[in-house]
Amino acid sequence: MSDIEQMLGEAEKAQAEADAAARRAADLTAQADAARQRAAQKQEAQRRGWAQGVIDAYEADLSNADRALQEAIDRFDRAVDDPAAAVKAYLAWAEAATHHYLLQVRAAAVAPVVGLEATPAESVPPPPFSDALDAALDRRVATRSAELRDEAADEIRTHLDDGQDDHLPG
Repeated sequence: MSDIEQMLGEAEKAQAEADAAARRAADLTAQADAARQRAAQKQEAQRRGWAQGVIDAYEADLSNADRALQEAIDRFDRAVDDPAAAVKAYLAWAEAATHHYLLQVRAAAVAPVVGLEATPAESVPPPPFSDALDAALDRRVATRSAELRDEAADEIRTHLDDGQDDHLPG
């Protein structure tokens, strides 16, 4: 074999090896692309699944948050006799209001992922502490006044027993 034939043989062999390497590289690239695509599909399915879970649980979660918010407001109203308890109850009210708002934010954020539209979240924080305390005290005074008025009316009716309900104004 001449040097030229030997060189041509080596060149053909190198070309064949290069072609095989190129095919292996193309196969590996295709496998990597397929793996990336499967991972992206899996991630999208997980994302959609999580978003659907948020939407599916939204009504129950919001109902629970509504209840927790109302309970916090009620605890605040009952705590007006004890300033330290009123502050704690007010902070719980603010936290419940924030939780309520964030449930709405989360649902609004994931709604488009599952093909839904959502209304913007509505934040309803408690009024300033002094305003809330004033309102709670006003309610407490009004409730207690009505109770006392009813007790007095019952007492008057019991002792006068004249059938008239006009002994107390209002």
